[in-house]
Amino acid sequence: MSLRRALSAYRWPIYLGSLLTLSVAAQGVLVWVATRPDAPRPFQDYYQRSREWDADADVEAASRQLGWAVRVEVPVDLPHAPGMPRPVDLVVSDRDGRPVQGLTGLLQAVRPADQRLTQSGILTEIPHLPGTYRTLLRLEAPGVWEFRVDARQEGQRFVHAQRLTLATGASLSRGGGP
Repeated sequence: MSLRRALSAYRWPIYLGSLLTLSVAAQGVLVWVATRPDAPRPFQDYYQRSREWDADADVEAASRQLGWAVRVEVPVDLPHAPGMPRPVDLVVSDRDGRPVQGLTGLLQAVRPADQRLTQSGILTEIPHLPGTYRTLLRLEAPGVWEFRVDARQEGQRFVHAQRLTLATGASLSRGGGP
């Protein structure tokens, strides 16, 4: 019996045996990777983190239900020295277009490409512009920034995240929905 004829006659057992061998080898590699001394360890407080994630998801859903519109702006008409914090405005309005007043909280600027540039500032309401809040942040690097709002109004928490692009030497302005 030639090799070609034997392979033809026993192709299905060879095929199934090969699949089984590959599966056992893959599981062996996974066990080896998981049991190495330098293998990454799970988070210490993974259970608490998962509970916090659930609570944060509930807050995000409640914030979307409010229907508030959030707009992040970096005013170009205000002077700004390189290397210094620059004003960042946050305009919040309800679903009817009325300004939302009385918010307290933080605006966090996250640079996804370089997490070391992440920073946050306390929101301060501008008295003569209802629903407009200002903070100072250093936004030196052009590119994509994510702005995360974490604010409270009369015990109710509101969160919002929005990604914007900052061009070199240009202003940053874009509206966003809930």
